Amino acid sequence: MNLLITGSSSGIGETVARECAAAGHNVILMARRSDKIEAVASEINAAGNGNAVAVAGDVSVWADCDRAVDEADEAFGKLDALVNVAGAWRDKPMIEIDPADIRHFVDTDVTGALQITRAVLPVLRDAGGGRVIHVNGIQGTIRQQAPVIYAAVEAAVMGLCEGLRWEAAEYGVHVGLIILGAVANQEDHRPDEAPLMIDGKRDRLSRGEVADAVLFMLTRPDGVNVDSLMLTPLAQRERW
Repeated sequence: MNLLITGSSSGIGETVARECAAAGHNVILMARRSDKIEAVASEINAAGNGNAVAVAGDVSVWADCDRAVDEADEAFGKLDALVNVAGAWRDKPMIEIDPADIRHFVDTDVTGALQITRAVLPVLRDAGGGRVIHVNGIQGTIRQQAPVIYAAVEAAVMGLCEGLRWEAAEYGVHVGLIILGAVANQEDHRPDEAPLMIDGKRDRLSRGEVADAVLFMLTRPDGVNVDSLMLTPLAQRERW
């Protein structure tokens, strides 16, 4: 498959890109930091599995989204799926958060999700189908106390996926949401178990486990839609 993966310069997005390529898929890496995604793409290509192309861009900028889709088409001839991992983080209480931070968070997580989805949909429709996957935080489900701004934007992305899957089904596009609890972002993408534990119990997911969920959703048979997957470490309580 040919996959456009946003937020792929580091963290979860980078791991998803590397593991999708290792599974034989071609990947288009989109992120703001051109030096980072070019380095990741070079390493993927050197490994000799799937091919990687780096496209510097910001999902909150429509022209960047449009260009990323065009470059994917130019590189691989077609696009089969979008995996949107791009996201921001602000953890201040609502009463303290700066309006500029609100705009940045909404621009990236909500406007960005809408725009990159809008950019890929005509291409997937014209190709006869495909998949759109958004990777989201558990805060949108309000299952735990969370920063208000994070709960708000994650709930918006849930609404996007729930509404879009009905519309997109008419032209063969599958839409899925992966909802995550706490994820280890500083350790190796598949660390030994110890860094994921607290008091002998699993407290965090690895980024490799998130990539496994993405690959599962991507590789379901045509016509089988996985509406959502929620992954949480068994011992998670308060950690965001």
